[in-house]
Amino acid sequence: MDDPRLASSRLHDDVARLQAQVRLSWAKELPALIRLGLRDGMSILEVGSGPGFITQALLSSLPHCTVSAVELDPRMLAAARVQLADQPPDRFALVQASMLMTDLPDDGFDFALARFVFQHLSAPDMALREIRRLLKPGGLIAIVDIDDALGGLVSPRCAAFDALGQKVRELQARQAGDREVGRKLWRLLADAGFAELGLDGLVVHSDELGLTPFLPQYAPDRYRPLVAAGGLSPDAWDRYRAAYDAFLVEPAAFILQLILLASGRKPPATS
Repeated sequence: MDDPRLASSRLHDDVARLQAQVRLSWAKELPALIRLGLRDGMSILEVGSGPGFITQALLSSLPHCTVSAVELDPRMLAAARVQLADQPPDRFALVQASMLMTDLPDDGFDFALARFVFQHLSAPDMALREIRRLLKPGGLIAIVDIDDALGGLVSPRCAAFDALGQKVRELQARQAGDREVGRKLWRLLADAGFAELGLDGLVVHSDELGLTPFLPQYAPDRYRPLVAAGGLSPDAWDRYRAAYDAFLVEPAAFILQLILLASGRKPPATS
């Protein structure tokens, strides 16, 4: 059984990494969502809301919206309650549920947002059917996610970084995840019955933002639990740590991430 202190430390690290992820790209994501049709006053369904950082950002940026944040992990919901303690309680709801079956009522939301969630879903088709059910006729969906074949450019290129990336893809696939989900989002949306589909890219890079905002995603300690779980050898982790340390002092060090934004609309009701 895991030591509770270790579990608590991992949760703290996960929450901190997710906060850094929001800080890294939300300034690019929000204008893109507004271009898609996100408006103040909408009822928003947030899929896989985690510790509530995006929930808080939505409530702050759109002061007349309401957000229903769906999250399966009770630890993340507990963190979200703390994060949202100062928000008016009538503007948000925290819902512990799988996105495959929420028990929320039909046709209840104007806009659905899923950030970096679909790469972890074992049944993305079922999740999209559930989201379609929950959206009002004419409601919008936006999926922010990755495709490892396109994102995560690191320069100078390093074999240890490439090897770790391949191992992470393999391990996530064993857990029914998919780090190449980005290329499939259009077809998944189409098969779920969404219309007016879109697929766009958002770029964040270290020449604009500096290296520091990217580092929580690459820090060696993030991957240490993979050694304990037997998915990564100690030697491979040591090689990655050494490569990471060398990268930090490389004068030409550069990171670019391409984030994919897929979108669609639930068709209006027909008379």
